[in-house]
Amino acid sequence: MSQETELKLSLPENQKESLKNHPFWQEHGAQLPETRHLGNTYFDTADLRLNQARVALRIRAVNGQFIQTLKTRGESINGLTRRGEWEWPLTSLVLDAAPLAAVWPDELKDVAVESLRPLFTTDFDRTRWILHWQNPSARVEVALDEGRVSARGRTRPICELELELLDGDERALAAIARELPSFFDLQPLDTSKAERGFELLATDSD
Repeated sequence: MSQETELKLSLPENQKESLKNHPFWQEHGAQLPETRHLGNTYFDTADLRLNQARVALRIRAVNGQFIQTLKTRGESINGLTRRGEWEWPLTSLVLDAAPLAAVWPDELKDVAVESLRPLFTTDFDRTRWILHWQNPSARVEVALDEGRVSARGRTRPICELELELLDGDERALAAIARELPSFFDLQPLDTSKAERGFELLATDSD
């Protein structure tokens, strides 16, 4: 298991091109940015047991490869999120129950993987930079995500910046965020893409 520590920030869509081309990335980036498309399918039971337990299970498709990810209950304060995360490679968009058995949360022990169904998707382009921050010292992945969440014919836009700690001092996330808002209208974002998908499902059922 690894612990995911990241800071999420919302960004107005009309500022995304300016952000991607800002010299900030040339000054602090360790390498040239890369952009790729990520398609994600989220799974849950019909009565949303995983969501009730604050657990997210997805399969991500990227560059012809598939990755199964389980994220457990965490905490999110002013956009800073910490939670457990496990990942396994797959050969298709079919859940693999075997590795999940060892890390499946206790409150979901009565939920069989076979009862899980795809409920919604997120599709977005991710532009990614790696920063070597000096004070405090840390290596940070910064990702600009542009796309949409889709559930039962309804969609919601995605336009956000994620700062994920790769190694070093997590205070670097806040230090980077303090510098970026002087250029852009970035705001803390405590709602994950998965939570927005479940919000769309709830809207559809009203």
